[in-house]
Amino acid sequence: MITYTLICAKGHEHSDTFDNYDDYRTQADAKTLSCPTCGSHDIEKGLSAPNVGKSAAPDIAPCGAPNGCMGGACGLG
Repeated sequence: MITYTLICAKGHEHSDTFDNYDDYRTQADAKTLSCPTCGSHDIEKGLSAPNVGKSAAPDIAPCGAPNGCMGGACGLG
């Protein structure tokens, strides 16, 4: 699934989710997409940043001390 920011001819923006780019293109070409604000079917895809998955941050103390700041191992606690 992919989410795109869509913009109508009047400048209204909204987001919609598609299976892939071809799914978006098929719906846009068929004019089946519509603006939820004004109902316009003249919709274009706006600029979108990719949604890149991130792994979880490691569970370590912000100061790097083995017992963490709350253990009094550094001056940050």
